[in-house]
Order: sequence, then C-alpha cells, then structure tokens
Amino acid sequence: MAKQDNLNFSINRNLGVVFIFVLIILGVVFIGTKISTPSVQPQQPTSPDTTSTQSGWKTFENNRYNISFKYPPSWSINPSSQVFENGDLVAVQFIGQTQTDQTELYDGARFIVMVPQQTSLNLNSWVNNRHGSNVSGTPPQISSKVINGVSFTKVYECGLGCFTYYYTVIRGQVYGVMVSAAGPQQVELDATIEEILQTLVLPN
Repeated sequence: MAKQDNLNFSINRNLGVVFIFVLIILGVVFIGTKISTPSVQPQQPTSPDTTSTQSGWKTFENNRYNISFKYPPSWSINPSSQVFENGDLVAVQFIGQTQTDQTELYDGARFIVMVPQQTSLNLNSWVNNRHGSNVSGTPPQISSKVINGVSFTKVYECGLGCFTYYYTVIRGQVYGVMVSAAGPQQVELDATIEEILQTLVLPN
C-alpha cells in the first residue's frame, strides 16, 4: 500500500511539473508574439508632389528651336507680347481679377521665352551688353541659377516694374526667359513660376 501511495505521489508530482513547464512555455510564446507583432499604424495621406501638381498642365513645344515647357491650365498664351528685342517666342500669363487692359502688370504673372539669338560673345559679356543700363539707373542684380540641370545667369532688374531674366548660351545661341509676378497672389504665382521653370527643356 505504501509503495502504491508513493507511486501515485510521484506520478502526480511529475504531472504537476510537466503542467507547470507547459504553462511556462505557453506564457513565453504568448509574450513573444505580443512583442514581435507590430501595431498597425493608420496610413498617412500622401502629400502631392510636383508631378501630381503638373498632371493637368498644358505643354508648349516649339520644334524649330527645340524648346518646351509646361504651364497651368489657368494660364493663357498672349500672342501680342513684345518684351525681348529679338522677339518673343511665346508668352504665357495669368491675369488676376483686378488687372485691367492696357496697363502695366499689377495683378498676375508672366512667363516669356525669347527667340534664341545668335552671338559670338560669352554669356557674361552678352548679359552686360543687354542689361548694362536701365531706366532707373540702378544696376541689376546678377547671379547664377541651375534650372532643370542647365546653368543660367539670373538678372533681377527694376525699372518700370521689376523683372527677372534667365539666360544661357548653347552652341553660340542665347536662350532667355523673363518672368514677373505682382498683386495679392504674388507668393503663389512666384511658386508657380518656379515650377514652370523646372519643366523648361532646351536643346541638348
């Protein structure tokens, strides 16, 4: 009888040890699963980039000079523009609500591309000849800027209004752009002009 009791006690003790051991394993597995499973974060909306912003833009393309750029659908072509001495290839503009006809631009923006001009001068000499003097007598501010991978000379000039010009020389031809913005939406229009500039494509 004593041997039977000892045997039962030994079996029960072994079963208890096994049961406790199984509980420990299950607990470790459960805790490990909770730690390793990442919590699901709510998906953040994707911020719009330049490409999506320009998806509905119009494209200007001139095959003769291999010049192209994109501009917003709210902008329009001005066929009577005459800014550059050598002629305007194209002018696109945005006209604000308070802008009136036959006046200087005070509510809107313009992006004007010049007809490329042949030159034997280097870019600095050409720019100095073109912008050496102006109506106000104040010398222009000249700096450098890379646009869509191309190095330009930037000229900020104030006379009858303030305008920014960008020039570069490719194989003996000067390519130029004039931009300006004014009015209550000037900050937004300046940003749009920067986007248009980044779509500008010139001959390789």
